[in-house]
Amino acid sequence: MKGSVYLVAGVGSGLGSAVTALLASRGATVVAVARRSESLAAVEAQGRVRGWSLRPFVGDLSKEEDVDRLVRTVVKEAGPLDGACLQTGRWIAGDTLLHKTTDREWTEGLQSNLDAIFRVGRAVLPLLMERRRGSLVLISAADRVRWSGNVAYCVAKGGLVDLTRKLARDYRPYGIRVNAVLPGTMEHDLPSLDPPDPSGPLALKDASGSGAWEAARMVSYLLGDEGRWISGSAIPVDGGYSTFGSEPTPAP
Repeated sequence: MKGSVYLVAGVGSGLGSAVTALLASRGATVVAVARRSESLAAVEAQGRVRGWSLRPFVGDLSKEEDVDRLVRTVVKEAGPLDGACLQTGRWIAGDTLLHKTTDREWTEGLQSNLDAIFRVGRAVLPLLMERRRGSLVLISAADRVRWSGNVAYCVAKGGLVDLTRKLARDYRPYGIRVNAVLPGTMEHDLPSLDPPDPSGPLALKDASGSGAWEAARMVSYLLGDEGRWISGSAIPVDGGYSTFGSEPTPAP
């Protein structure tokens, strides 16, 4: 990925940081975006140690003025954009039943999980259209995670899957690929920002959850040239958790 430029929106302690670290460790320039500067501190520190090419950006991507400022930063400081990972959003607490959902929970769920992706997507797609190439990856959630959440969270994350397929169709003539990654329940505290060795099997157990690095590797694959023939896909990365299948029988 040396020489490529990617935007990662939603950097914090979990998946956003893993995606940033993985892309940067593979030689890409990464514009890492977070709402608060402290959310970027760990990846910035690791970047200085490892010699990564990082461009930190602090802003609220649900606000149009911050998104405009982000695009100016990308164009001026990073160079031609090759793709973006948009994983802004958060879990919304509240009753899971629709008739018990408050107006505040409904509005917060949709705004928190859709507004920033809409505004950033609207801003960066023209940059990719100019180049007649590029890749956009949206982060939704695996079926079982969506269904277990608040109604507004479920609707918003499910909407991202449909949005992915629509964008893939609409922007195909411009050479732009759009895919979604659907992680299961993930850890949000990475013990290290050095990407781990992915060799060896993992037990397909529901209690294991989804490692942020597992989802990050799929994002990297879809952003890069290895995934150049994949578009319009919504790929679960949850070890089969959403299949409701039986877990492996322990070896005797």
